[in-house]
Amino acid sequence: MNSTIGVILLLIQGRNASTMASPNSQTTSSNWRQIVSSLYPDAFSRTYCLPPVHFNKVPYVRDTVPGTGHSALVLRRPSGACPPVHNVPSVTQRSVPPIPHGLWSQESQPQAVPTRVSESDFTDDFAQNHVMLNLQELASSRHEVMFILSQFSFGDYLNQPAYSAAAAQLPRPSQLDTKQTKYSDGEVDFLLIHRQHGILIGELKSVGSSQAGVNKTQAQADADVAKRVQRAVKQLDRSETVVTHLVNDVAPGLTVRKTLFLPNVSTSQLLQVLCNNPQLNQAVCQSLGAANTTEAIQLCCCSDQLSDPASYWHVTPAVLSQLSTWWQHRMACTVDARLTDQLYLDIVARFVGPASTVAVHSYTKVRVEVRTAGQALAELGQRLALLVLTLQQVDLMNRDPPRVCITGPPGTGKTVLLVLQGIRWLLQGHDVQVVSTDYDSRAISGMIAEQLRLSLSADPTSSQTSGTVSFLQYDFDNREEDADQAITDLQKRVKNASLYVLLDEAFFSSERHATGLQHKTFVSRLIQRVVNLHLWVTCVHHTEVPPALQQEVFTFPLRSAPAVLREIQSAVGKSKIQVHEYSDSSVPAPGDGLGVIRLSHHGNSHTGRWPVDCVQCGQNIATELRSLGVGSSSTSNPAPLGYRDVFVLSRSWALQDDVTDDAGNVTSVASPVVLGLRAAGIPVLVLGNPEGARWEWNVHDVAVAASDHVTVAEYDYVSGMERRVVVMLQARTDEDDEDGLSDEEVDVMDRLYAVSRCTTQLIMVNVPPDTHDTATSATANLQVTT
Repeated sequence: MNSTIGVILLLIQGRNASTMASPNSQTTSSNWRQIVSSLYPDAFSRTYCLPPVHFNKVPYVRDTVPGTGHSALVLRRPSGACPPVHNVPSVTQRSVPPIPHGLWSQESQPQAVPTRVSESDFTDDFAQNHVMLNLQELASSRHEVMFILSQFSFGDYLNQPAYSAAAAQLPRPSQLDTKQTKYSDGEVDFLLIHRQHGILIGELKSVGSSQAGVNKTQAQADADVAKRVQRAVKQLDRSETVVTHLVNDVAPGLTVRKTLFLPNVSTSQLLQVLCNNPQLNQAVCQSLGAANTTEAIQLCCCSDQLSDPASYWHVTPAVLSQLSTWWQHRMACTVDARLTDQLYLDIVARFVGPASTVAVHSYTKVRVEVRTAGQALAELGQRLALLVLTLQQVDLMNRDPPRVCITGPPGTGKTVLLVLQGIRWLLQGHDVQVVSTDYDSRAISGMIAEQLRLSLSADPTSSQTSGTVSFLQYDFDNREEDADQAITDLQKRVKNASLYVLLDEAFFSSERHATGLQHKTFVSRLIQRVVNLHLWVTCVHHTEVPPALQQEVFTFPLRSAPAVLREIQSAVGKSKIQVHEYSDSSVPAPGDGLGVIRLSHHGNSHTGRWPVDCVQCGQNIATELRSLGVGSSSTSNPAPLGYRDVFVLSRSWALQDDVTDDAGNVTSVASPVVLGLRAAGIPVLVLGNPEGARWEWNVHDVAVAASDHVTVAEYDYVSGMERRVVVMLQARTDEDDEDGLSDEEVDVMDRLYAVSRCTTQLIMVNVPPDTHDTATSATANLQVTT
């Protein structure tokens, strides 16, 4: 049995136990250490953050999407700056079942009411995430060995009912409760358990942020800081009492230090505040163990030691130097000799072991636990896949224009609106024509058609008067006559003088003359020949949209975590073909996301010029997928990702699976990266040459994620599609070289058309620049033993 799966089963078995005999304390410690060691196999060589991702409080309001019966979460900032949703008809809620890998996922509790969110929640969330990312970078640069617990509630400590007998033998926060103070109700913003230096308790205050400091004088701002620092000191002292009590039975006298995180307050402002408040100054010095004010300031982490809030994710070498100086003053000044490996793991196991809860904020009142990177990936991916709309999108559905072209950068909800509009038309009794104009739009158009069919068939209120869905496929790229053929076919489908058409991934720009001209001709002639035409179109590029289409621009990012979005944004402004810039996010994403995993196609074990030509790259990708829990059979909640949640994409048109003759003999071997994945036990589906015998079947499989396979594809063939994990393989084609495209121009296309397929976890496999011309060709007769 896989060790991690075995540990998860131990956790489940322990928590499902109805009774539990009083165990021997030594046995309990040993079991908990085993579980922690399996969940965090590198516990003695790296830093782990628990939870691995900070989950934000997002201001959702539940509403019904006009004309569809679908319940959606609508983003609305609590300040009231956005207009309210209006003119939304009251529609009976329809029960729409979850559709595998559709454009949105079902909520675990569809009727749950989103929790209220205030402006202060925004600033607190941002500050918490800001500090956590800086601590992660500090730990990585210094190779620190520790666990960083964020927003750890004492109520979650040893609180699992199945372990109550074992927990009864250990110190508990409730043992300190008095009538005046209930210690078990407290929370620690940051609790660091370090292998060498002991424990650090950090209290974070977001005071001083620009949002909170508007229209305040310096004196008023300083008074705010003083008030929050005074509160923080009291919280620090209370937390120290609790933490010291919890570890006193195994590590009496263990080093427990404290610090203040003030990401929006400079050291100079804090110095001024303390100098102007002698009583507060004394309390801060006493709490932090500082001999004087200067030393107290050095023990606090202020804005001077942290990255710029405008680019909080970019922790520069200069910032790392400042952070390292703070760390040296506060934490790394001494080594606690009492911390053996066993004691370190015992302490960690108490706080994050099976008897304690590692909870994250949920927008509903359902409690969610996230311990590992794989669980964080699964949970964040689930939240990003919910049906979430902006007020602008709800307004468009309310206005219901007959002919519209929705443009905007990737991941802004364009295709989602097509599906919702298609559902509306179907429920009104109209037949809906989903048109795919080329191979690049086959998968996403097939997905739209399938989701419309399933939504309609699952609706218990639909009747015989509902419309039907047709999926029409053409090849505007290679057959000029197909545009006329499409118009002819659609004219035959006019019903009651009306026609209802959905067209995703259109392209009107003359930059690609043939395709752009074909799309413009098709739309213009169709409008001329069908008087009552209802046509909704989407495209990423906003140039040369036919004037007969009302243009709507969506720029608010909805589908990609910020960590992924930053990789896409670097390409949007550089594209030769115009793409709208993303709008500033006035509402936070569910979470910043896991950091991008960067692999290198370089070294003696690597073959070929590009990762697609390399077996070792395939095996390295498989290792990363395993570490994220992809394909695990665990029944944990949130459920781990399946192989169908993964795209492996490249610009290479040479991607292929094994080619066989009529007798089943392999006449051409699969691409090396495919061989490497399969050798590592990863099931793979290859979406390669559209002339291949299995092309149509493979496209349908990818569209609806019918089988649990990792999809390896040339990225044009999955335009508009999304997966929670995307592996991007750097490559250049012969055509790129012939056209004189620079590496930067190819990188822009990679990010705009491939990285944008990712919602949650991005893995990039790159070739070091100095190896482009020296890499060897792939071995022709490569053999891999599975």
